[in-house]
Amino acid sequence: MRIQLVLFVVLLLCNCGAPQPPVCHVLPFGSRAPASSILENARKQWEILGDSSKKSEWPAAETAYNDAVKILFDKIRCGPGDWSSRASNIGTALSAPSPTNANLAKVDALFPATAVKIHSKDRCHIEPGIGVPAVAWTATTPVGVPREKFYPPNGQPRNITVILDFSTPVPQWHFPKRWVKNDFQVGENSQHLAADWTAPVDFFWFMCDLDDLRIQNVIIPERFTEETGLYFLQPYDPEKIPVVMVHGLVSSPDAYRDILNDLSAESWFREKYQVWLYNYPTGTPWLYNALRFRQIMGEAGNYARRRGPDENLKKMVILSHSMGGLLTRTAVSEPGTKLYHAHFKTPFKDLKIKPETRLLIKEGLLYEPLTDPKRVVFMAVPHRGSPMANFRGTAFLSNLIRLPKTLTVGLLDATLQSAADSIQADTSETSAVKPPTAISTLSPKSLGFQGLNQMPLPKGITFHSIMGDKGHGDKERSSDGVVPYWSSHVEPVASELIVDSNHSVPNNQQASDEVKRILRLHLKEENMLTE
Repeated sequence: MRIQLVLFVVLLLCNCGAPQPPVCHVLPFGSRAPASSILENARKQWEILGDSSKKSEWPAAETAYNDAVKILFDKIRCGPGDWSSRASNIGTALSAPSPTNANLAKVDALFPATAVKIHSKDRCHIEPGIGVPAVAWTATTPVGVPREKFYPPNGQPRNITVILDFSTPVPQWHFPKRWVKNDFQVGENSQHLAADWTAPVDFFWFMCDLDDLRIQNVIIPERFTEETGLYFLQPYDPEKIPVVMVHGLVSSPDAYRDILNDLSAESWFREKYQVWLYNYPTGTPWLYNALRFRQIMGEAGNYARRRGPDENLKKMVILSHSMGGLLTRTAVSEPGTKLYHAHFKTPFKDLKIKPETRLLIKEGLLYEPLTDPKRVVFMAVPHRGSPMANFRGTAFLSNLIRLPKTLTVGLLDATLQSAADSIQADTSETSAVKPPTAISTLSPKSLGFQGLNQMPLPKGITFHSIMGDKGHGDKERSSDGVVPYWSSHVEPVASELIVDSNHSVPNNQQASDEVKRILRLHLKEENMLTE
């Protein structure tokens, strides 16, 4: 059995072959018709779309135009040479980049959205209109390789619509940034741009390493401590409200892929919000992870304030799932001395510990809370712990976790002191004490919960709860299979919704709809949305 477990872990840890964006070396067979005839057809449809007197012909013209542009796009993206030379070869030219038009010199790959394998076809969001929906990919660096601060690993996708404009003597290729531009001028008319909102989200997770490293993140968190941080999915914009998404145990930011997919299709969301994904090694204790979350959120706040006014920063919304909700609740709540006294009887100044351990305890238990968040959504959060943390198999998994060496000494020192305090003994009598892990600290008996549940939710923040029920139907006895209702329920909240779901609540369509409702409500209450 032990050999089988080792083999299983080895397989999970194996990272075989990094994915690559689609590359078109050879022109597809269906796109080999002469460019001249395809161009002439596209021009004819363009003229119809620009003529208000021919409005009844627009639907057919739109379809024919898009079919022609798709073939012509294949001709300029496939084969040898660069974009400009390939465009010139068929009698067209590239338009100049602008704030609303993508710069192909800064794009590592551009391909039709249809080239992306869709994760969940029943939640695919496609908008009709003119042009060919495409994905632009700009590469960064893989997990573990340094990159510019707040940039996600592997790369960033962008939603582009490919347009061939016949308003000039030489037809011009345009690549509107679909997240900032909804329409395109065709003659005397403004025509809606086509879009595929799902393809960029799914391609991001196809390329990104983070969702492949969930188990490693738990068992050997030291390997991924450098990836603890926030990833901005768009460059920071002081005109938009940050929505911070915090994942849970044995997870990564891809826990929110379905919610991201659903939100990206909403124009009000794209116009008013920006997404920050928080990533952290989930094997470390949740109180320590909460400490790091506060520190990094503080760094992000300072970064944002250097780039503009903080009016929208102070309207921040946090979506939190499972253990991520503990990080969030701890980060925004005033601890006083409640967390400290749950762990130590000795006054802080009298603790006989190393300076680095003293700093760890102070920053972890006696801190100043975050003040920017205005609204928090809890999803399947174990506010009082999870009974599963006490199961024998779970305890075995906890013993496999290897904490970062830089953290182990300080944690062990603090844990020994806490244990000695609780039994009023010398630390030499507590030699069997082990440093806590994320799993052991999720036990309802954990000292962290004793302190946390004495800390009231702050009055200046609006809270919402979404929890799962695996079909029991009895609210008081319901459970998502990991967190029972008695643990996920917390007061006071502005709303509480139980959905038909297991612990993966962010994947649930009803939960996603509730998140959309809450975010729209937030805009209304901040006077940023008009119906």
